[in-house]
Amino acid sequence: MKKYYNFDTRFISLRDALREYLHGHNIKYELSGNYSYYHFEILADAVELEKINAFLDMQCITEV
Repeated sequence: MKKYYNFDTRFISLRDALREYLHGHNIKYELSGNYSYYHFEILADAVELEKINAFLDMQCITEV
């Protein structure tokens, strides 16, 4: 079953990387901006969520 999950970031590079990842894997999402924050609402199932989290972990590790 798919659910909506939220993710917020301030980093433009992370916003762009996540947007590209989701688009490339045909995962539906909505992106909005609020001042210097970017907010994702991602529609995913449990398997997709695990892959998204692994992707975000790798992105955050490389950002440091």
